[in-house]
Amino acid sequence: MTTMADLVGDVRRMTYGSMSEKINLVATSASAIVDEVDLELDVTGINEGMILSSGLNVWYVKGVSVNDRKVFVVPGIDNSPNSGVSVGDMVFVRPRMTDWYAFNMLNDEIRALSAPTNGLYQLKSWRADVDPTYQSYDVPVAASDLLSLHRVRYRLPGTPDVYVDLPSVAWRWHTGTDTNRVQLLRNIPVGTEVEFVYKAPFSAAASLSDDVVATCGLAPTMTDIPPLGVAMMLLQTTESRRVQVQTQGDARRAEEVPATANSNAASQLRRLYRERVQDEYARLTARLPIFMGR
Repeated sequence: MTTMADLVGDVRRMTYGSMSEKINLVATSASAIVDEVDLELDVTGINEGMILSSGLNVWYVKGVSVNDRKVFVVPGIDNSPNSGVSVGDMVFVRPRMTDWYAFNMLNDEIRALSAPTNGLYQLKSWRADVDPTYQSYDVPVAASDLLSLHRVRYRLPGTPDVYVDLPSVAWRWHTGTDTNRVQLLRNIPVGTEVEFVYKAPFSAAASLSDDVVATCGLAPTMTDIPPLGVAMMLLQTTESRRVQVQTQGDARRAEEVPATANSNAASQLRRLYRERVQDEYARLTARLPIFMGR
């Protein structure tokens, strides 16, 4: 199982490689953080004004009690949720990237995979009993994310799982402000059911523990693509921060790290991202037959 937490870890490794983050551990469980967090390790290096990240929580440090290993915080920074914490949960101290930021960016990338320029999708379906009179079937509310119909078929009467495909000329999808139904142009035997298979966009995750295959609809071979997109964006923002005049310059000389180093790395990731999207598009096209009129 590949979870959103796994993808967040992939983003961190793609962007920062072996660069380590300073971490601490939660010492006391809490259903929600009011204004303080008990930590297990020494808090000497944590100062007022720092940001802490634990799961989807983002906290602003407003004070520290060194002897008690307590950190007084303001929860909900950057509109992050005030989620509960458990003993042993990892806390990133002044992180280069919060998990909350990566989580939101990953959801954006997952949704973007279904954009027309990328052309990826997941397959869903619904079934309906045969309407022998009108051969008209309303699209259910559960299928409101329908992008296009991929396949229409009916179960052969008297069999549990033998289906007969209808060619694309044998059905029409009618959609509008007050219409959303599929009309079959061929009579289907009574006493069976029709299956409608459709293309749908990928779904966003709600938590770090969500399975990106089961919850979001990604194919197992696609799970490396969203982290590529987020890493690319992070490298671009790193470049923009570096050229801002109000930020302190890097200790290394300019000739050691050219001004476009991060944006060049982002461009390399962009090319890899496009290649992977095209790979998966070709995989979908090769694996899924197109049912044309006959």
